[in-house]
Amino acid sequence: LFPARVNSSEYFPIFLALLWQAGLFFHQGLAAALGLLYLCARYCYFVGYRTSSSERLTPIYFSSGVLWILLAASVLGILHFFLSHYVGLNILQLLTS
Repeated sequence: LFPARVNSSEYFPIFLALLWQAGLFFHQGLAAALGLLYLCARYCYFVGYRTSSSERLTPIYFSSGVLWILLAASVLGILHFFLSHYVGLNILQLLTS
C-alpha cells in the first residue's frame, strides 16, 4: 500500500493546481464534478492496489483522463481570459452570435 500512497502523493499537487485553475478560469461546477470523479477513481485505485494489479489499472487510467480534462478546461479558461482581457476578443460572444 506504500507505493500507492507515494504514487498518489506525486499526482496530488498536479491535481490541486489543475482543479484550482479550472475552477477559477473555466467553470466551478465542472471543476468540482471532475474533482469528485478524480477522488473516487483514486479511492478505487487504492482498493484495487490491495486486491490485484489488474484491478488498479482502470482507475489509474480513468484518473489520468480526468486530469487531462482538467488540463484542457484550465487551458481553455486561461486562453479565454487572456484573449478577452488583453486582446478584447470574446470567444463566447462570437460563438453565440
